[in-house]
Amino acid sequence: MKIDRDLIEEYLKKYLTKKAVLGVLVVLVLVFSFYSVKLMGAQSYSVINKRVATYTQEGVLLHTALLKNNTLYGDTLSREEYPIPLVENFLFTYRYRFNPGDVVRGNYSLTGKVTYSVNKGNQEVVLWEEELFSERGKLDNGKFLVNFGLNLEQLNNRTNEISEELGLKRLNRKITFEAKVDLIGVIAGKEVKESFTHTMNFMQDSTAGLYYFTNEKQTTQEVLTNTITRETSVRILGITTRVSTAKKVIPALLLLFLTPLLGGVYTIRSQMPPREFKGLEAFMIEGVPQHVSKKVFLASKEDLKKTFDLVDKPIMHYKDGDEDVYVIVDEGIAYEYREMNPKEQENA
Repeated sequence: MKIDRDLIEEYLKKYLTKKAVLGVLVVLVLVFSFYSVKLMGAQSYSVINKRVATYTQEGVLLHTALLKNNTLYGDTLSREEYPIPLVENFLFTYRYRFNPGDVVRGNYSLTGKVTYSVNKGNQEVVLWEEELFSERGKLDNGKFLVNFGLNLEQLNNRTNEISEELGLKRLNRKITFEAKVDLIGVIAGKEVKESFTHTMNFMQDSTAGLYYFTNEKQTTQEVLTNTITRETSVRILGITTRVSTAKKVIPALLLLFLTPLLGGVYTIRSQMPPREFKGLEAFMIEGVPQHVSKKVFLASKEDLKKTFDLVDKPIMHYKDGDEDVYVIVDEGIAYEYREMNPKEQENA
């Protein structure tokens, strides 16, 4: 069965120029345009970091002073500050722990040093440095403990010797303890490599007459996570779908509905009176004149314009086959001007 192409085109033109159809197409284009813009900023995948384990490291310096004879504190004292005149020596315990400790192995070192310096303006100049002690070993179940002491009488004597050697009576003395740990292990299926450094200072405030310590405790905590990538979804017109799919389908539907809408608009515009009637479009209406008793045929557009100026009645427009018909009706007389479609004129 042969299909008449011209018949189909004519049917589509009539169908697409209906106001109801155009209205539906406009609504659909607006809806899918909204979702297309909305989807531009939507991510097709979401990344979730799921916490699977935590581990901590902690280093603590405990200190106790051995005192000279006194009636206030007794033989020993443990507190944040110590009165310098009463202290003979210090006993220390340094304790480190990694938790969970049964899944790691590693090495540690604990050192003490004394530094002698002078001030040059705002700059510190180190003149001499000595090691007080050094301990090294392997972690036991993720931890270690070291006991050591500091003989202040010996330290003060050594300070005096260095001061005499340098010929400087006013030397700054700083005592530093430093713990270092390097370890490796497997936690929650993940390999862990960590380094831990803990620096503590033994301070002397001669003005206040006190010994004290800084940074006696240091703790770190780390979180292990697994990265999970999931496809995101979106709800459109009551339907839930993947964003990646919606980004393909919605623009395609927008184009699907936009094409006939533009075709319908173009068809309507093509059926509108040509621009030769510029200035008269506002007075033109679509329709076929009724109750006409007599027809007067006009030869040109200029005749139509002159007639309009004389009778001051609206110009009716309709199509009669391949012709555009323009009619002004006044008291039952139709002043009619016919113009053939430009495409038909070319074919002719």
